[in-house]
Amino acid sequence: MLAAVGDTPYNIVRLVHLFTVIVGTGLAFAAPVIAVRARRGGGGKPMQELVDETASALIFPMLLVAGMAGGALVGMSDDFWDFSQTWLAIGGAVWMLILVLVLAVYPPRWLSLFNLAEERKRMLGGMLHLALAVMLVLMVWKFGALPGAY
Repeated sequence: MLAAVGDTPYNIVRLVHLFTVIVGTGLAFAAPVIAVRARRGGGGKPMQELVDETASALIFPMLLVAGMAGGALVGMSDDFWDFSQTWLAIGGAVWMLILVLVLAVYPPRWLSLFNLAEERKRMLGGMLHLALAVMLVLMVWKFGALPGAY
């Protein structure tokens, strides 16, 4: 066992998990709002491209690290958390869906796999926001977790 729940190594990984979730999710919700304001406020295409590039460079890595750190927390918890718990099993699947949606809506420069129309990106962006909200509900209520687990 590397660490128990509440030990310093566990808390460091938990801090990384929470920080990357906050930054990645915050950017995913803020980027479309800022892009629309830039278009309407006269910033035009260059400002929108700056927002898209920033989102592309940060959202995917942040949410990737968030999921990996979350998985590490489960592994470090010495059976306090277990991937057989409902909220973690569903959360893992939703996390993978979120990563795919982020790559479709905000593809990084190194990935030219997706070339979607703006209407399609807006639709997928809405699905991304819904998936992030579902993940938030899972992480707060922890359906299927042990009673009294935080």
